Parts: sequence; structure tokens; C-alpha cells
Amino acid sequence: MRFRVRRAQIDGDLRRTFERYGAGCMQMVLATTNSFLHGDRHVSVTEVLDALLPWLTEQYDRAERKETWSMTMEAAITVFVASELLISLAGIFGKS
Repeated sequence: MRFRVRRAQIDGDLRRTFERYGAGCMQMVLATTNSFLHGDRHVSVTEVLDALLPWLTEQYDRAERKETWSMTMEAAITVFVASELLISLAGIFGKS
């Protein structure tokens, strides 16, 4: 469970390029050691590896935080529904 996102300290232009491609595409580029278009030139993944890996970690942390909050909300909703059910049952059986 992660509530804090480790923010990558990278160049703003690289961040915009990575966000334009998305995490899945950048993972594929990393796996195939291919190049991608950054600005007006093709850049090899090895040139930006020091920025790409922390950015991918940041994206993973964001997805994990979203999942953690979803699970927390599901648990809270379950507690509220169960308590409403118990209150309703107590009201029904308490009147007889």
C-alpha cells in the first residue's frame, strides 16, 4: 500500500515527451532498446535511461496509490452498508 508518490526529478521537456507516449509505450521502448521522437530528433533509450527509470517508478507509484485508495473506499463503503443493515435489522426486530 502506497500513499506517497516518489516524484522523478527530470527535465520538464522529457517529462512531457514521456507523458505524451505513456508508460506502456515507454516500457516497450525500454524493452526493445529502441528510439523515440523527442522534440525534433530520435533519441535512443540509453541516452535518457537515468530519467526514464525514475519516471516509470513514479507512474507505478501513482497507479498503486490509485488502487490503494480504491480499496480503502471499497472497505469504507462495505462498513457503512453493513452498519446500515444492522441498524435496519435492529429496527425491524426491535419493534416486535
